[in-house]
Amino acid sequence: MIITTAQAVTFGLVFTRTVVMVLMSPVLSNKEVFSLAKITFIFWLCGLVIFYIPLPQEFPLTPVTFLFAMMTEAMIGAILGFVAQLLLIGLEFAGNLMDTQAGLSVASQLDPSSGQATTLISKLMKTIAMLVFLLIDGHHVMLATLMQSFQGLPIGSPFQLAQASHHVASSGVLIFELALQLSAPILLIVFLIDFGFGMLSRVAPQVNVFQLGFQIKPVVSLFIFLSIVPGLVDLMYYLLEQVSQNLLEVLFLLRL
Repeated sequence: MIITTAQAVTFGLVFTRTVVMVLMSPVLSNKEVFSLAKITFIFWLCGLVIFYIPLPQEFPLTPVTFLFAMMTEAMIGAILGFVAQLLLIGLEFAGNLMDTQAGLSVASQLDPSSGQATTLISKLMKTIAMLVFLLIDGHHVMLATLMQSFQGLPIGSPFQLAQASHHVASSGVLIFELALQLSAPILLIVFLIDFGFGMLSRVAPQVNVFQLGFQIKPVVSLFIFLSIVPGLVDLMYYLLEQVSQNLLEVLFLLRL
């Protein structure tokens, strides 16, 4: 079998968009998934995709045009992968707020999957979110979005970045809004505990409220978190279902 230049160029552009999107999407972006498994999956996925996507109208003939075409495909894949990752980032940030307010941030440890220091509730929120993402077939949504991106934005075609980037930036506000909503119960209860400790320190200055807070706040926060877990899972289920809608909106805005 002779591989033509057009086929090689098509595979290279498809591989560029796919690899960037997959490596930035939820679950597969974790370092816990073996790199060899990721590359093998992406390679065979691209080998199947090139038979079902429209070919570019004009193939890049020079190395410079091919480089620019690869940069374009990488940017499209990065935008789609980042939009899909936004909600998971918001859920993890909510866990960070809970840990900081509860005093559990001092027990942070290195997370090998991200290479960053993480805390107890933050890691638990991230794990639950990924499990819910898999339960609602979020990985299938990502693959379907990838196929639709090749239909709506054929490889090598120009795209509109202004409106799409504005939509992505506005969606970034959801990270802080979502984190505040999810962590509100613990933030409110711990604030009331701190307020009570402040009153206690005024009434009985000999009581070490700082040390007492390290003993009470983590226990109360974990109890509150366990009591709201069923509601959190339902909310995660609803929010992660919005990933497909956000991806379709971005695809629509990217089209010229």
